[in-house]
Amino acid sequence: MLPKPAPKSVPSLGIFRLAVAGAVIMAGCDTGPAPSLYDPGAESAPDPVITSVDPEGAALAGVDIVTIVGSNFSGTAGDNLVYFGDTRGDLLEASTTSLRVRPPNTPRPELELRVAVIGAENFSNAVQYRLEAAAEDFGKIAAFEEPFAITSDDEGNLFVSLFSDNRSVGVIRMAPDGARSTYVETTFKWDAMEFGPDGALYTARGVRAIFRFTEGSSQETWAVIQDSAVRIRALAFDVQGNLWAGGPNASIFRIAPDKSIRQFAFEPDVTDLVVAGGVLYAAASEDGTSQVIRLPILASGDLGTAEALFSVSDARVHALAVAATGEVLVGTDAVDPVYVVQTDGSADVLYPGILTPAAVSFAWGSGTTLYMTRGKTDSTTPNLIRVNVRRERG
Repeated sequence: MLPKPAPKSVPSLGIFRLAVAGAVIMAGCDTGPAPSLYDPGAESAPDPVITSVDPEGAALAGVDIVTIVGSNFSGTAGDNLVYFGDTRGDLLEASTTSLRVRPPNTPRPELELRVAVIGAENFSNAVQYRLEAAAEDFGKIAAFEEPFAITSDDEGNLFVSLFSDNRSVGVIRMAPDGARSTYVETTFKWDAMEFGPDGALYTARGVRAIFRFTEGSSQETWAVIQDSAVRIRALAFDVQGNLWAGGPNASIFRIAPDKSIRQFAFEPDVTDLVVAGGVLYAAASEDGTSQVIRLPILASGDLGTAEALFSVSDARVHALAVAATGEVLVGTDAVDPVYVVQTDGSADVLYPGILTPAAVSFAWGSGTTLYMTRGKTDSTTPNLIRVNVRRERG
């Protein structure tokens, strides 16, 4: 008589080994015991050893490539298992003395980095390591909240035009630790916000006026464009204290500290403006193409000849930020929404697979922090994201 089949469960590796070593496998009632599968003479491969890790001590989760140097690794990539804590990384290259791996996108302040090699009995020695967040949620934005324009002050505080249950709760100040306080109460959604050289907050909301606030104050209409068809949705101050303003108009406007206004012909629809290094950068769209355009600010205060720096045809450019390196970070509604554009116009995606669309507003924080408003799309919900861009403000 044959024994009844065992239940269909998967034992642990240790239990499985014991069962194989000690079991007597019956082929039939009159065949006698079958030979054991356990081979007491089999030798394990030598245990792997880690001697160094680059970068040392920490890496950006899901972004950096970590090189592990040591011994007794396998030259067959699939035979090496690299664990960051209890999560495996993505092995890219392998030799018997070196492994290149991308860590998982699971930031943790402290974990053990270990290597297992198939055929070896034990894990390698453990190396204390840290996976830092390349991007993380910020400000505890609830499901019923929606952030719009953002800006920041010199202390690294973030200021957010915030809706709750589809109603404005005003401009909220968020400290670097995420603590909230009300800066001003206002019933409007702001498309653009910038702090001026006088320390006041200047705002635009898709009308021809520009508004000014100080903390706790009521709304002040600071300047008005004469043409009633003008819509202002982008603002940027230069070092002379001039405020540059743009939107879906035929001009970019310069408003001087004395509130005198000049306009410069510019046909594309402007979604963002930023000034850095004596250059006005415009995020602008026209005829199905979205671009970043450089306009030098001349000593006379005029705008020089426009030059296209970067363009996309399958997405729309929404937000700009210029780093101290001269690179321009460009926020779009593409699947990988943020590009890093070099001064020669060449571009790469920032952190492929880490950020989700749409990047609709940027504001610099302290150090290498860039805050991003993530707009609502078919696949994503509105949120605030804090990104370590490894670049400082320009």
